[in-house]
Amino acid sequence: MTEPTQLLALLADIDEPALSESFALAPGHWLLLLLLVVACLFALTIALRYWRFQRPKRLARRLWQELDVSDPTMPAQLNQLLKRLLKAYAPRHPLLTADTGSWQQHWQSQLPAPLQLPPLQPLLYQAPTQHTALERQQLYQCGGVFIQRFNGRLYQQAASPATGPDTGVDHAGA
Repeated sequence: MTEPTQLLALLADIDEPALSESFALAPGHWLLLLLLVVACLFALTIALRYWRFQRPKRLARRLWQELDVSDPTMPAQLNQLLKRLLKAYAPRHPLLTADTGSWQQHWQSQLPAPLQLPPLQPLLYQAPTQHTALERQQLYQCGGVFIQRFNGRLYQQAASPATGPDTGVDHAGA
């Protein structure tokens, strides 16, 4: 056997590599991070589109709150506000040109059962002295509920024309 002093002389220092200052991810982690960023951007895009889509409804709600219930012209202003809201989502909806009876029937169908809409004909087209403050208050409340429950997508779908090979509608040339 060899002597321990000879073995001790044969030993060499262990050379460790320097510690890395930067943090490196594995390629699979980079791919997962990229997918996470893409998913976040997609969710943000969807949220932004929804927020923009709801802008007319938010504006209508704010304008509704600014209406003065004691003003005799409030019913006409509220009617105009609701028609503008409908027009913002579906510019060619049949209700925009419908008579007052059809408009009232549709408006009432959008309200919960216990809430009754006062007759629109006298409120909109007769002198302000022929309707009461109670009717205006009731109309104001119905308008607020209508705006709150308003769903623009349903009106867009109802107003969109049928398309297909048999309808004669050409969307490519527009």
